[in-house]
Amino acid sequence: MPPEKYNISRRFEQLEYDFDKTVNFLKKIRWMDNEIDALIEDKNSYMDIATKTTSTLDSNRVQSSSGCNDKMAEITSKIADIENDIYARIDRLVDYKKTVSNVIRQIGDKECQMVLVLKFIRYMQMTDIAEKMNMDRTTVYRKYKKGIELAQEILSESDKK
Repeated sequence: MPPEKYNISRRFEQLEYDFDKTVNFLKKIRWMDNEIDALIEDKNSYMDIATKTTSTLDSNRVQSSSGCNDKMAEITSKIADIENDIYARIDRLVDYKKTVSNVIRQIGDKECQMVLVLKFIRYMQMTDIAEKMNMDRTTVYRKYKKGIELAQEILSESDKK
């Protein structure tokens, strides 16, 4: 391959990589949010187990097995650990959303900003974004691509600092 074709091909690959890297930077909000949702589901399943583990009532007396208290303490501890993890992850998510929002706010094109906010912060589908913004899907995709490229430039500049 001639040197100039190699350089063009290599530059295109780098641009494509940077574009994907920027999209992943923006998508990370959703990934973090999904991890929190999974932890909440785990916590709820432990809560269900805790409810089933409690002492059972007999018509005359309360019965409990000797291992019930140990198991209950273990479940309660697990629930507390999961809750602490959830709170820590929520704090990181809030901080990350602020970082992403700051990058998006620096984009000069307000329509590109709106597309990125609706896509990555509000988790909307492109068809819904088009409807909300009263645009055709092709225009929304162009704004999306331009917004990603502008965010990519902002992130590149901040990396240089």
